[in-house]
Amino acid sequence: MKIFSVSANTLLPLIILIVQLFFSGSPLYAQNPVLNNSEGERIALVGGTLIDGSGAPPIENTVLLIDGERIAGVGQMGILRVPDDYRVISTEGRTVMPGLWDMHVHLLYAGHTNNRYWHENYTSRFAEDIMPATALQLLQAGVTSARDLGAPPESVFLIRQQIENGEILGPTIYAAGPQLTPQPPEWAQYYRRNIAGQTNATTQARALVELQADVLKVSNAEGLSVDDVSTVTGIAHSQGLLVTAHGRTDAEIEIGLAGGIDEFQHIGTGSETFPANLIQQIESRIASGSNLYWTPTIGLQLRVGTAKEDRELLDDPENYLGLPANVAADIRNSLLNYDPAPAATHIIKTKISQLQAAGVTLLLGTDGGLSGNPHAQGMWQEMRAWVEELNMDPMTTIYSATGLAAQVMGMDEQVGTLTAGKIADVIVVNGNPLLDMGVLRNPELVIKNGSIVFGEIR
Repeated sequence: MKIFSVSANTLLPLIILIVQLFFSGSPLYAQNPVLNNSEGERIALVGGTLIDGSGAPPIENTVLLIDGERIAGVGQMGILRVPDDYRVISTEGRTVMPGLWDMHVHLLYAGHTNNRYWHENYTSRFAEDIMPATALQLLQAGVTSARDLGAPPESVFLIRQQIENGEILGPTIYAAGPQLTPQPPEWAQYYRRNIAGQTNATTQARALVELQADVLKVSNAEGLSVDDVSTVTGIAHSQGLLVTAHGRTDAEIEIGLAGGIDEFQHIGTGSETFPANLIQQIESRIASGSNLYWTPTIGLQLRVGTAKEDRELLDDPENYLGLPANVAADIRNSLLNYDPAPAATHIIKTKISQLQAAGVTLLLGTDGGLSGNPHAQGMWQEMRAWVEELNMDPMTTIYSATGLAAQVMGMDEQVGTLTAGKIADVIVVNGNPLLDMGVLRNPELVIKNGSIVFGEIR
């Protein structure tokens, strides 16, 4: 069943996108972008297996009714009737599930392997050329919500608003703005802010709150004092915001815990295990009644061999969707000699096990956009790494990327699970992700706010 209906208010963005792609020399893709159901049209996804994002067992032969931007009903064939005015789309043989949440992306990056070069040459083009394209790539990959954890405020908050206004396509963005760090080098000043010293910490944290940041992020905390970090978390917590921080070193983690950090990012491999005293501090935090979250972003590390052996993953045209031709060529050239060092897989697995035993809640994020980690590939490979490398339960992995993520961001009353009344962020994949996360690579349908934005079912 081919989907080709476009609402009046999305026709202009479609034309603009096609013109941009044509004149930029970027390829057009077999999967049609921006194919929306007509405004106000009701659609029914009928016949597939449904994973609702709550962690509950899947349901076969389901009916999902979408009326406008909301889910109108969820049930099974023969029990939930499809009203006559709904357009029926068969999902037989497929899985219907919530749109994915990537809890760690960088829209300013697009896979180039030299970060300093990228900032020096493309910072002025982030808002106009780069970030609209990377947002589009995420959406096509089935990511309907994403946390951006480090970008210049003038670009990332603009992109967030443009997506919300329907001016450009992309996932719902929850943005941190610039990372809060010790004094950054000059080339990094646009996406980092110095919070060394209470005055700096207060000024920068309040500025981001004023810009309506959705979360704050601290990095390189070993160069900060506990008071610096506490100042940031105090301001953020007073506004109901979480604060996340890098956790690549034991020093970062210790300062972060003492300073009230809510969540850590990444798994460092500088030591074989977390020391016992650090695990005790983590356990004490959780025992006090405060949740501690961790987004390990281990997909790229654990699948580094795959990226080297299967170069076609890096050549996939979807990695360059929406980018001007000269930018795409620059990224491709940087990847010609992409040869990352082998990951210390045993260390990552050991430390993840330590965190789980201590009661840490793991979240799913990709660090998308970094070297060799294009947004179009990051999420399905991160989820596959969780299942195949970390031996995570597949349903738990999906829950981490859907219902749990929405809960952590305080949005679970609105989105994250396929529940009547919630916003209809939905993907349809050909196959069963509980058996093979690889089926998430190319969603056949991506539905955002009740509108079909990508795909067709053949």
